[in-house]
Amino acid sequence: MLQHSNETNERWAAEIADDLKARFGLRVNKAEPIDKGWLNVKWKIVTDQEPLFVKYYHPDRYKLQERPDRRNAIEKTLQLQNGLCTAGIPCPKVYHNRQYIQVTPSGLHYALLGWVDGHTVDAGGMNAAQMFELGAATGRMHKWLRSVPPLDKPAWSPNKEGYLREWQGNRQKALEADDRIVLEWLRRSQAIVQAMDFRMFDSSPIGWLHWDLWVDNLLLHEWGLSGIVDFDRMKMAYPEIDVARAILSGSLRDGQIELESARAYMEGYRAHAEMPEVSLARAMRMLYLIESIWWLRTEVRAESELRGLLGRFVEEMHWIEDHWTSLPELLDSL
Repeated sequence: MLQHSNETNERWAAEIADDLKARFGLRVNKAEPIDKGWLNVKWKIVTDQEPLFVKYYHPDRYKLQERPDRRNAIEKTLQLQNGLCTAGIPCPKVYHNRQYIQVTPSGLHYALLGWVDGHTVDAGGMNAAQMFELGAATGRMHKWLRSVPPLDKPAWSPNKEGYLREWQGNRQKALEADDRIVLEWLRRSQAIVQAMDFRMFDSSPIGWLHWDLWVDNLLLHEWGLSGIVDFDRMKMAYPEIDVARAILSGSLRDGQIELESARAYMEGYRAHAEMPEVSLARAMRMLYLIESIWWLRTEVRAESELRGLLGRFVEEMHWIEDHWTSLPELLDSL
């Protein structure tokens, strides 16, 4: 994670505080940096009215000044998030003034959101009560998002040829680095994908989804869910991806899916949205198609030795591989 100097952070915070006063009439008494995320800077700000959350979109990551299409896409997700909040789904309100991304006079792009009290837990550390409430919130979110007009096509679709093209790029980098460990990872992933019958995904429903439901984006209290955060990656694709990602992140502990918490998630979800029993193993395989390309790479392996977060994602991909043939037996009864 890139760390900015305290002086730089304070300068950005001061400029954003002035902008908040001009745009929203808010007087900022204190800005407390939050050390999460890559490049972006986040603050809890204490105002004369209430605590709020500010996210600054760093230009080296998002390039919003150069990419109006990207800015429009993020503004769309913020608009949808605000709609979900208004509908009672637990997520932060987004403050807007004709636009959802604010821009300071010098060009700092940021979003202003409501503050949600809560804590995060390590991957695999959610209890059954928290998973039940997350499942209910996800189901309500997916139900509400069905009313959002669809785009022309999904942002991503299961495609064997497309997967293998990206896989080949990862393999080439592993060969150049003489990374025998990743080459073995890629041998396994190629064998799995080559043998897959992609017709299993033909009946997967298409719709809007959060697409990043893992523990760092879930604020909890001891016996439940305070809020879902970070909707930046929201897209139109396959909502069952959210279900697979939430169960993998919340319930996989010490190499085993904690069945009580996973079952609680599905119970909460199905109280608000449909998810046929045969769908969960399919969803986990779809998640593998997306994320194994991201995580089973030489660059990630080198970093994962330093960052437990990346190592966890690699562990999750290996768990899916190790249980590939038994996924229906493990999951479809939940």
